[in-house]
Order: sequence, then C-alpha cells, then structure tokens
Amino acid sequence: MSEATVKDAVLAETSRLTSLKALALTHPKPFIASGLAILVLTAGTVVFYDSIFGEEIPDYTLIDFDPSVAKAFAQGLVDLGHPQWEGRMSGSEQEMLTSESIMDNFSKMGYQVKLNTFDVPMFSIDSEPIFGYCTPGTLGQTGFARACGPEDVNRQQSFFEHRSEFVIQGYSGSIQMNGFEDAPLVDLGHVDDDNIDWASASGGIILISAGGDSNQNAIVWENGPTNGALGAIMVNEEYNCDKLVQGDCVPIFKAGIYSRIIEANQGQVPEDFPLISVAKSVGQELRETFNETDAKIIWNMDIDNSGDITVRVPCGTHYGKSNDLLMVGAHHDTVYQSAGAVDDSSGTATVLELARQFAAIINTTGQADRTISFCTWGGEEEGLWGSKSWVQQNADDLAQNLRFYANLDMNHADKDLREDGRLSLFMNYEDDHKHVTQIAQKFSEDYPDLWAKYQVNILHFDHEDMGYNSDHGPFVFDLPDN
Repeated sequence: MSEATVKDAVLAETSRLTSLKALALTHPKPFIASGLAILVLTAGTVVFYDSIFGEEIPDYTLIDFDPSVAKAFAQGLVDLGHPQWEGRMSGSEQEMLTSESIMDNFSKMGYQVKLNTFDVPMFSIDSEPIFGYCTPGTLGQTGFARACGPEDVNRQQSFFEHRSEFVIQGYSGSIQMNGFEDAPLVDLGHVDDDNIDWASASGGIILISAGGDSNQNAIVWENGPTNGALGAIMVNEEYNCDKLVQGDCVPIFKAGIYSRIIEANQGQVPEDFPLISVAKSVGQELRETFNETDAKIIWNMDIDNSGDITVRVPCGTHYGKSNDLLMVGAHHDTVYQSAGAVDDSSGTATVLELARQFAAIINTTGQADRTISFCTWGGEEEGLWGSKSWVQQNADDLAQNLRFYANLDMNHADKDLREDGRLSLFMNYEDDHKHVTQIAQKFSEDYPDLWAKYQVNILHFDHEDMGYNSDHGPFVFDLPDN
C-alpha cells in the first residue's frame, strides 16, 4: 500500500470519529466521581452529566458534536507535520507549531490559555537516515582493494526505504558505517528467547527478531551496548502484519523504556548505539544475503540523544464557581515517521471539538459550577513526558480538586476498516461505569440504527489494572493520596 493510500485511509477513519476506542475515564484513587462522562458518535452528539448526589439516574443531556469540524481540526494537525517524514515529533518545530495552533484555538473559543513547557530527556533526528548493505565486487576479493571500499568499483549496493522498510527507534544513537568496515551481522534469534548469547555480538551488529514492543526494545538496550555490540536491527515479525502491506509486517516506532536504558548504561543513553526496526521482508533479505555472501552493512544516522529538549502542554481552562476540576486530554505529538491521523490527531481533534461545544454552552448558560480544562500533551510517544511532567507540577492541586479526567487516545472506529466497529471504553471508578453504561443505553435508544453497527465494550478495571500506556497513567498512578 502506498503512503498516500495509507494516509487517505487514516484520514477517512478520523473523519468519522465514531466513538472512543481508547477512552480512559480516570479518577485518582481516593475520589468520588462528580463530573463529566463523554461518548462521541457519528450522529454528532456528546453525552455529559452532572452527578446529583442521592439521585440514582441523573438527567442526561445530549449536546452537539460536529464531525465535519473535528475532521477539519484533524486535517489541520496533519498539515503541520514534517515536510518529509509527516510526523509531529516531540520537541520538534512541528510539535511547537502544533501547540501554538491548539493554544490559538482555545483562545478563540474564550478559554484562559496557558502553554506549559518542560525540558525532558529527548532526541532529535538531524538528517535523513541511510540503511542498506553492500555485496563485494571482484576487485574486493583481491589483496589491494577493500571489500566494498571505494576502489571496489563493481560492488553492489542495496538500500532500504526509510519509514516503509526501516524506522529509527526511540533514543537511538548515531552511526557512520559506509560498507567497508569489519562489523559482522550477528543473528541472535528472537529477543524473547532464553539464553541469548549477547556477548557473541561484540564488535558486530545485532540482528534480532521482535514484535514491536517497548519491553523488547528495552531488552536490547540492556544487553547490546553493555556487551560491546555496535548497534541493533530489530526485525518486526509479529505486529501490524498484513494490515498495511499484504504478506509483510511493517516496521513501527517504539521508544523503549527510558529508565531501563539509563539504568543499564551507567546513567546515560549511549550516543553511539543505533537501533532501528525493519520490516519482516527486510529481515528475511538480510538473513539470506549475509548467509550466502560476504555482504557488509551500510548505515548512516545523525541523531542527538544526549540531552533534554522542550516538549509542550497547551491548556485551555474555564474557571467555574468551584475548584472541582473536570479534564479532557489527548496527546498532540506523533511518531516521527507518520502523519498520525489516528494516533493521535483523532484524539486531539476531538478535544478541540469538545472544547468548542462546551464553550458554546458556557456562553449561553454562564459560569459553570465546576472548572473545566482541556489539555493536550507532548512527549507521549517517547514515554508520556508531557502528562507526567504536568501532573507532577500540579500534583497537590490535582490531589485536592481533580474529580474527572478523560483520555482520548486513538478514539476512532470504522465499520469498514481494520477495527471492524469494535470499541472499548475503560474506567477505574465504579460509578463512572454505571453512568457510562446508562449513557450508552440512552444513546442506543435515540440512535438504534447507528448503535447496531458497533460492538461497544464498557469496561471497569481495578485501579492497579488501568495500565500506564497512555496519558491517563499519571492521573491514575502518580498523584499523592489525599
């Protein structure tokens, strides 16, 4: 599938904004719910309630939600992507422009705005990466010429396509390897195998099968540099297979786990240990070629992973009659190599449209009883840096006043695309689960034909089972007990 086709598909997916596939409704553990529940559907409605203590079933009200406006917000976010790589990588100029655009939208809606900035461990990709291999020519077999060196004039060079065949992994270091260096490719099998001989890769390049998991990246970081390997190539053999390219598993971006990277490497990220993910087909080609020939790796990447970079958290707030705080958020950054129309332009666009609709209600009805805040997070893809830093900065106030946080991460669904209409809403507070179930019932009664198209799972998790895999995590786990 071409990049244009993929981009068109995800934009079509975003334009429907049919429901909250990964909506996390979270409360800090000690709190009783009092606030907002959200359900976004194609018919253009959002449901919310004001909890009334002592009343079993509140009077739920359907308000407007305009998918065409949300689609325009999503397209605007996509248009701010990198001119070559399309993404809005955390700490980049594209992320800065995105934050400023979100701030401008919040301001025009009438919210009091604040742009929060945090310097966090991050990396920047400073030039187009190159990855491939060289097969020596006949001159490279003689004593006076280096195999695959410039004098080996009939050498054969093959290069892989950046983004579609290989993707840089989070916190990767730099490398300059032109194809004539003595650095063997060492196949270590699968990263989850027992008894991997990591030491055998000393002085060489690791080739290892994986499945697109941050924990697997962390395993390589813990064992590759410490055993003297010069870099690692992770072959995706398990994730996103047959979804974008039939018969192949495309490479994806994963950040690894920063705390484990530095713990294993004397408190620092190695600056000279490159790490990439490659497609399954690329892994097969490398294994066949290097088993049958004296091929050599060509690999050039210029990456600065040695310090902190600024990520941003724009917020728009309506201050109500009380300090009780209701929040909705999504991450506005994307992986560096993709437009992120779904992950998470869909969530950020939904935040903006919800903010627009609530602003219209406030303008009509006056000051709300509770404070309502909309925030978007930078640094999510590399480790939830924006939301973690913001929660840490505001921990005491949140512990006292936060009543509700809804996280919208990839809140898309489409009956015709790969999710096949399966939607999941999960929450850690029993009252929320009851209210959302009742809201869903009301919606199903008002829009039965639409409701019948989707399988909606409304899940209640114990606090400790909520997971720390998106920006709801800091709100669930990082606040002090009150």
